Amino acid sequence: MGDLPVVDAERKIILADDDAIMRELASAKLLEAGYQVVTACNGAEALSLLKKEGADMVISDLDMPVMNGFELTEAIRSDAEVGETPVMVITASDRGDAVDRAFAAGATSFLAKPMNWSLFHHAVKFVLRANDDRKALRAARDQAEAGAKFKDSLMSVMSHELRTPLNAIIGFGQIIADQFSKQNDNLHKEYADYIVDGGRRLLNSVSDMLLASDARSGPIVLNETDVSLGVLVDDALAGVEKTVRLAEASVSLKLCSREVEVCCDRALLSRAIRKLVDNSVKFGPRGVEIILGAALTRQGGLAIMVKDNGPGIKAERMGELTAPFAQLDMSLRRSREGLGLGLPLVKVIADAHGGSFRIDSRLDEGARAIIMIPKARVMAMSATKNADCEGRQQVA
Repeated sequence: MGDLPVVDAERKIILADDDAIMRELASAKLLEAGYQVVTACNGAEALSLLKKEGADMVISDLDMPVMNGFELTEAIRSDAEVGETPVMVITASDRGDAVDRAFAAGATSFLAKPMNWSLFHHAVKFVLRANDDRKALRAARDQAEAGAKFKDSLMSVMSHELRTPLNAIIGFGQIIADQFSKQNDNLHKEYADYIVDGGRRLLNSVSDMLLASDARSGPIVLNETDVSLGVLVDDALAGVEKTVRLAEASVSLKLCSREVEVCCDRALLSRAIRKLVDNSVKFGPRGVEIILGAALTRQGGLAIMVKDNGPGIKAERMGELTAPFAQLDMSLRRSREGLGLGLPLVKVIADAHGGSFRIDSRLDEGARAIIMIPKARVMAMSATKNADCEGRQQVA
């Protein structure tokens, strides 16, 4: 339950002015409005009262002996305990920079002398209400941040806790499936395959959630190694063979060379490529044609591309694609599996390698997704290898 608003009668205001008549008039107006008022004849006295007794607001003249209003405001703002107290300054100075200097020191608002007493109370009320709103917004922000941290921590813990039993389920499921296969027991082998497939699907979702949680908490830690482009592509396609086959899709490889070496996190980068292929299959029609290509850029980097002839993407949705959980339909009745984390995680993985990720698409003209790997991570190749482009047709 939120804090209840404080009524004006409970508000305490410190009024600092070296003019006794001004203090008397302003105090009378504030008391008449229902505020508690404590007066001070200079900034040093006002600062001492604020630190000792506290207050909801400080009203200070700018021109005072011992400590003027500028110095008082700066002293309040530099104090950790009372630094958030709103400060209204009052000035009779004809210098044009006086108000600017006051705001630079940290003043919340100002009034000019001679005072408009009919508006004085309303000005004070406005500053106090604005400060209440600012506190409420800060409390809501802190609460939201705490909630986000809790969700990320819970997601991370749950992901770790689920991976161990899931690996056991998948491993023993494969053993059982192999045993049924040896016995030519196709029915029970099919059941075991369902267990393995379900376990893998859940493990992939858990891994995606864990990676998303790690990305929110800070930079992803890479397990870097030198790996050839051919191995990355083979790793990526190995994870989507069944998906591609069931969708009757085709994947064409167009690589400048399988021998190009990349310093990267092999598991993460191949996972990013796999997600792009899987995304093309998932959102494309049956028999969708996919091109998985790679080429060295003029700057010496590596561009990895996945292109399809699917339905394409509306221009207004392009900006949403790398936002987490941004599937077209996130209801429980949606027709496609997944958490909507695929493309956002591809971007996270590309960024972690110092690269970039972009998607080009037009409605009904398919889509092209490109991961850019920087030159520093790409091993130099001979001119012969660089010119040797291979293209293979692979139908799964």
